[in-house]
Amino acid sequence: MSVVDDTFISQVNTSAQEAPDFTEVRYFIDELLASPACPAHTMNMEQLDGYLRAIAAEPKPTDAKHWMPLIFGGEFPRFISGYSIDSITNALICLYNSHRAHVLNETCELTFVCEYSPDKNARLKSEQWARGFMQGYIFWQDVWSQYFDENQTGSNLAVILPSSIYDEIDDILAVVSAVADPDYALQAGVAIDNLMVMFHQLPQKVIEYGRIAHMIRSNSVAEISWESQR
Repeated sequence: MSVVDDTFISQVNTSAQEAPDFTEVRYFIDELLASPACPAHTMNMEQLDGYLRAIAAEPKPTDAKHWMPLIFGGEFPRFISGYSIDSITNALICLYNSHRAHVLNETCELTFVCEYSPDKNARLKSEQWARGFMQGYIFWQDVWSQYFDENQTGSNLAVILPSSIYDEIDDILAVVSAVADPDYALQAGVAIDNLMVMFHQLPQKVIEYGRIAHMIRSNSVAEISWESQR
């Protein structure tokens, strides 16, 4: 199988819900991403966790065939020596499901201590996670832009959702961006004390992002349902 198609994703979603050993799944994915057989620009484990956390927020329903290729630099691999496409896709769906559960439960469990350090190696995992999250945000950027445009033009969404979401999203992205590139943040004038606070704020900001995305998705579904009954 050279691409991830609709039928295959449906099959994978069913089998992935059988709850395999999650520790083994993470170990499998970690080894996969580090394999020299993977395409260039494949994400590492920290980037993938951040990316999937943003993807799993799902302000709009989507299919895995759309977000999976970006993990491997933009194109889902036709073949990776030593790995079957089935096992790769199942493992990624399992990891996605875990992140989706954390979004819905409003929790954020990082596999590292997120704190600022002048030592780049000490904060590397935090940076990589945040960069992955930003890639996931970019995946959904058109959806966010559509919401903001509708808010400005006074659609039904604007009535249902508070206008403060503008500021909340800006604040969330400011924190994630600072963690993703703290050197740039310092050059841009962020005080080091504030930067340290931003690192500590990352988990909570990520939870807030998921909460807002869920509000948008819920209200979008409600609006579609309302329009269909008119």
